Amino acid sequence: MKNGYGQFCPIAKASEIFATRWTPLVLRELMSGACTFNDIHRGVPLMSRALLAERLRQLEREGIVEKRPSDASGHPEYRLTGAGDAFRGMIGALAQWGLQHARDRLEASDLDPGLYMWKLRTHIDKQTLPSKRVVLRFEFTGIPKSRTGLRLMWLVLDRSAVDVCIKDPGYSVDLIIRGDIAALVAIFLRHAKWDDKIGKSVSLDGSRSVARELPKWLSFNTSH
Repeated sequence: MKNGYGQFCPIAKASEIFATRWTPLVLRELMSGACTFNDIHRGVPLMSRALLAERLRQLEREGIVEKRPSDASGHPEYRLTGAGDAFRGMIGALAQWGLQHARDRLEASDLDPGLYMWKLRTHIDKQTLPSKRVVLRFEFTGIPKSRTGLRLMWLVLDRSAVDVCIKDPGYSVDLIIRGDIAALVAIFLRHAKWDDKIGKSVSLDGSRSVARELPKWLSFNTSH
């Protein structure tokens, strides 16, 4: 037996693949649309690149992930196979359990602005965006000391693509969102409503029309 439970039980055999460290989060990223190595890594920034490469190779050997030839950019793509996509229900169930039962486990060190922006990017409803580009500047407070380099970040919204920038992209900013990272994460996790935090732990500065439409674009709960 190598890294296994030595049992014929289907739960044991599935766990030998699914329950290894970081694997559920790698699958989460693939299910969220990440397909290149760098994009997957942006969703698991504390996982070493060497370990991610090994985990992807392992998942490929197990028939969970398929590595496809390089695209025009020269980077190979990773896609879930049918067996890999079948884990989607398990990932969804974990998410629901975490939302309902793991809320009290959140610690200050978990509040990563980079991950917040990367996950926020996947929640944008592009169909609701205006025809012109919209640039949002986030100014975070209350972030861990280890992540002060991410105090300022930008989100560039466009119907064709949504980009996260850690440096000023050079575009005119339509709206500045200033807020405590804990409050913004609470809104994202639907532990709090957008309207209840505005003017308190979150403030907006800039275009009123963008501020009005922002919760819809970001799929945030409001008080109404």
